[in-house]
Amino acid sequence: MPYEKIEDFKGLHNGKSVYILSSGPTLAKCDLSLLRHRIVIGLNRSSLVLPDTHYHCTMDERLFKMYEDVLQKSRYLFTLEDRPFGIPIRLLGSEGFSFDLSEGIYSGYTVSYYALQVAVYMGFERIYYLGLDLKHSDSMTHFFGTDHVSKNHENTEFPKMRRMLAYGAEVLGGTDVRVFNCSPDTSVTCFERINYEEAVAM
Repeated sequence: MPYEKIEDFKGLHNGKSVYILSSGPTLAKCDLSLLRHRIVIGLNRSSLVLPDTHYHCTMDERLFKMYEDVLQKSRYLFTLEDRPFGIPIRLLGSEGFSFDLSEGIYSGYTVSYYALQVAVYMGFERIYYLGLDLKHSDSMTHFFGTDHVSKNHENTEFPKMRRMLAYGAEVLGGTDVRVFNCSPDTSVTCFERINYEEAVAM
């Protein structure tokens, strides 16, 4: 494995674009075949719809038990220090933004925020989110259906996630990094909105 620690990824993709697969219901409506020649960061269970992404991020410890075989196949899996496998990053806390992942990372209450810091650390300057909804669609909590653990997140977790994503947008406002949200149905308003087909055509 040529890259084994987080420091090996610093600036690896300077100036490039990346697509991050969040878990909202709208991800199920995206034609992910359009990402065939793009650099992609998968999150949590996104391997169910797009396996073999360039990178993957998972913080949730229960997913290491539920999808061990799938996660083991990740080319490069970024996670936290106490997880069973993957490239570990020290957790500094929930609220903050880290530009130096050798020191650690902030959770921001969501793996989408974790992945934002990973992408910035690797040097990406155009970051496109797919499925960054932070809202449910009828009975669907995620692109794959319903996760009972997330049923009350609209009232409990989503407000905290939105606040931290907005903080990340504010921090990055003074940099060359531009972050876009391709979700057509989202409660996240801090990032520039762009049509998915338009984003993949760039």
